[in-house]
Amino acid sequence: MLSNFLKIAFRKLAKHRNYTLLNVLGLSLSVGCSLLIFILIRHHSSVDTYHTKASRIVRIVMDVKTETLMPFSGVPAPMAQTLREECSFVEKTAMRSGEEEVLISVLNAGGNKDKYKEEREFAWIEPEYLDILDLPLVEGDARAIAEPRTVLIAQHLAQKYFGEAGAIGKTLRLDNEIDLRVVGVLRDLPENTDYPQEILASWATLKADPKSAKGTESWGGARGDNYCFALLQTGHTLAEMEAFLPAFNQKHPHPELKGLFTYKAKALAGLHFDSDYGRGVDKKFLWALGCIGLFLLITACVNFVNMATAQALTRVREVGVRKSLGSTNGQLFWQFMAETGLIVGASLLAGLALAWVALPYLNAWLDTRLQPDAPMLAALAVFSLLLGAVLTFLAGFYPGLMQARFNPVLSMKGATEVPRGAGGFPLRRVLVTTQFAISQILIIGATVVTAQMRYAQEADWGFRPGAVLTLPIPKANNMNSLQQQLSQLPGVQSVSLCYQPPASGSSNQTGVQYDSRPEPEAWLVNNKPADAQYVETFGLQLVAGRNLQASDTLREFLVNETFVKKLNLASPEEVLNKTIVLEGKKIPIVGVLRDFHNWELAQPISAITIGSGNNQYATCAVQLQPGNPAAVLPQVRAVWETLYPDHFYEQRFMDEQLGEFLETEIMLARLVRTGAGIAILIGCLGLYGLAAFMVSRKRKEVGIRKTLGATVPGILWLFGKEYTRLLLLAFVLAAPLAWWAMDAWLQEYAYRVSLGAGIFLVSLGATALVAVATVGFQSVRAALANPVESLRNE
Repeated sequence: MLSNFLKIAFRKLAKHRNYTLLNVLGLSLSVGCSLLIFILIRHHSSVDTYHTKASRIVRIVMDVKTETLMPFSGVPAPMAQTLREECSFVEKTAMRSGEEEVLISVLNAGGNKDKYKEEREFAWIEPEYLDILDLPLVEGDARAIAEPRTVLIAQHLAQKYFGEAGAIGKTLRLDNEIDLRVVGVLRDLPENTDYPQEILASWATLKADPKSAKGTESWGGARGDNYCFALLQTGHTLAEMEAFLPAFNQKHPHPELKGLFTYKAKALAGLHFDSDYGRGVDKKFLWALGCIGLFLLITACVNFVNMATAQALTRVREVGVRKSLGSTNGQLFWQFMAETGLIVGASLLAGLALAWVALPYLNAWLDTRLQPDAPMLAALAVFSLLLGAVLTFLAGFYPGLMQARFNPVLSMKGATEVPRGAGGFPLRRVLVTTQFAISQILIIGATVVTAQMRYAQEADWGFRPGAVLTLPIPKANNMNSLQQQLSQLPGVQSVSLCYQPPASGSSNQTGVQYDSRPEPEAWLVNNKPADAQYVETFGLQLVAGRNLQASDTLREFLVNETFVKKLNLASPEEVLNKTIVLEGKKIPIVGVLRDFHNWELAQPISAITIGSGNNQYATCAVQLQPGNPAAVLPQVRAVWETLYPDHFYEQRFMDEQLGEFLETEIMLARLVRTGAGIAILIGCLGLYGLAAFMVSRKRKEVGIRKTLGATVPGILWLFGKEYTRLLLLAFVLAAPLAWWAMDAWLQEYAYRVSLGAGIFLVSLGATALVAVATVGFQSVRAALANPVESLRNE
């Protein structure tokens, strides 16, 4: 029986090649996208689940009290040691302090120095870190990491630095300052981790260095990458740690600003989806991807059902004959399900091939390294089989049931005598409306995300980003020479030494006390150490007072307008010559700057202070003269490399740095636009097939109408009026849903576009244009056809 079903199914699908091809194309596109989305969601769902003690691992984070509570991922450096001593139900604790970027130098076989710039690869760790997380050694002694100036590196880095010579006992030089002895080689970390550092240096090195030892014992501040991990004893829970921390908080407050820090505990397993304290991905992003995949599958199934119910009307005589020869409803139903299964099976194979080809592009778009390893392939196989079964049922159940229930007497009379309800015409209206609505939701989403991205690209940041080059300052002893030599180059307009540019990812925030007020302010300031050339180099505008005077030490401050507003003062002039206490120093304010964005546009502008302090400068900003900068760039590099021959040269334009703030929006825009495009393409395939069927069914009616004097526009309206009504109905349903979703998304941005009527009209117009182009082609052919040809058989 099964072989008979399949044989007949093959014949039917081969006979109706266009019908088969349109369905396979639509389903394979949606399946391919769904498989990619499944791979991405599974990857994020598996992050850090490979640690054998994951259920007992927590991370201590904190909230910083400003006007509100600001989530902060790092904690003061003494946290782990103090928890070990005071928390009875903690088995082990460890600090891990990561570095965004380091320079690693290694002597090669020829006695020369090889330099490697490593990003997010380096961290200082306490020895217990290796006991809490799964970081197995393949060579060496993990206990040696307790000693100063020791380091563990991963297998691929050992191969990269030392080749086949072996890494144990060799020396790495960190930032041309600290020599670290390799005491162990770690197994390479998997991709699904939020802690990818594979150069792990001993915490004892920091404690032994006079420059950093004080920071390891201070409760007065924290870096965002200062993570504290705690392994709870068996039988103890996260809730116990949360109950313990308030009293611990009272015992170990900020030394100057009581109540500034509030410590909290977070389970390791959930931090990947915590956008406040983690470094992973927001669950809303995965939900959005899941919805896009679901929409594409629904659109493809709608196509299938539409064309299958339409195609069924051409098979009524076949059904009548089969029933007359003894076929049962069940046999007819499973015959159609077999045809559906073959189409879905072919679509799954094509979808898998599309996903395989598209995976490298997805990695490039999302800056990930998703690889189909054995566990992923096993999960993908199970998901594909389940997806195939669900698609077969959803796409084939109703058309198969409809065909099986045809009345054999009416069927034998011909398709035109089949009752109206049997053709599923009301259902097709619902399905086409659903298809239009999904397309319009995705188009509106893509339009809003693109508009927000363009708004950010064209926004006035409050400073001059163009033609400003930023260079790192590896050592303080040569930075004045660097500034002087660069200033003398032709094509250079001004040079500033600073901690960071006006807009950066730095969170250098601290409390402040204004003039004679008895208490510190309830908000923090973003402190930006910079020299007197900072204002000119970045084109900042003074609204009151004067610029900083040249100085190597902190003597005076510039503040911004937001600083004045948060003090509840009437005008910028009121703060001039007043003092503020910042980090224990009483410093006068000499000028007020017009507000400029110091974070990405999702964040509001902070209160800002700018003051000199060459011990904190990390960046040299070079403003180039207008025109082609290509001629001066090699000269800038030559000057820098002469002063810092042992360091890695890196230059970045401010435009590039601002572009990094838009990475999330650009990524989301690509995904939503791609989803909308594929949904529209799948919809076009379905509309094209449905329109072709309608035209073939109405060919004689069109011929009669034209014989009786109908015009071409009248014939076109005959085909188009139904789709116009469905399109407008879909818009009425889609617009409120899309508005609700995109308004919620825009609330995450302090500075954003408004949801005007134009965005929704663009969606309506785009969907109408696609429908006209798809249905119109078939309709025009029918309207221009010679009526003699269509009536010849009557």
